[in-house]
Amino acid sequence: MGATKIMVIRHAERPGSYNGVSYSGVDKVGSVSGDAGKKHLVTLGWERAGALVGLFAPPHGPKTPVLATPQFLFASDPAAKPDDDAGDEGPSQRPYETLTAVATKLGLTIDKSHRKKHYAEMLKAALACDGAVLIAWQHEDIAWKTKTGDPGICQVILTETGTTKTFDIPTSWPVGPAGARYDLVFVFDRPSGSGPITAFTLFPQQLLAGDLP
Repeated sequence: MGATKIMVIRHAERPGSYNGVSYSGVDKVGSVSGDAGKKHLVTLGWERAGALVGLFAPPHGPKTPVLATPQFLFASDPAAKPDDDAGDEGPSQRPYETLTAVATKLGLTIDKSHRKKHYAEMLKAALACDGAVLIAWQHEDIAWKTKTGDPGICQVILTETGTTKTFDIPTSWPVGPAGARYDLVFVFDRPSGSGPITAFTLFPQQLLAGDLP
């Protein structure tokens, strides 16, 4: 047996401008902020991270059978390594931070053993888990193709499960009036825990003001 439901989210809000207000990143205890917080969530992102508990964890979630309470959590490795690609932005704290509240609520450990560019190896581990899996990653690597045109997480999931149907998976990350969206869950169903994916749903979180339906 393996993963029966694979749910993939983008990390929560990063430093930038939201509703005309500029936000800097901050760590969970407020000891890092400003320029030093560029790899962390902003306060809006921490709000979303907390709100994900109500989306995925009892007693309030999940509110729909499209989702499931995760039994396994994966996020890209937030730690810098000596051989990181100098041409890349390097590791980010945000995917890991996005799952911390859910992990605490459910008593789970976040698997952060894979660097953000090593999502193919991460998916092999995730698909081998028995049950529901929740993954937080950078949005450029989630859709059908990455920002560089390589197979993205969605495409790799279908390939690894021997799925020939492509469903309605977005080719690139969906955007809204404010830019690339933070409020989506990519949901892949495989009820038997083996074989091809049987269904795909692009689910709107609708957690914070401004989230789209």
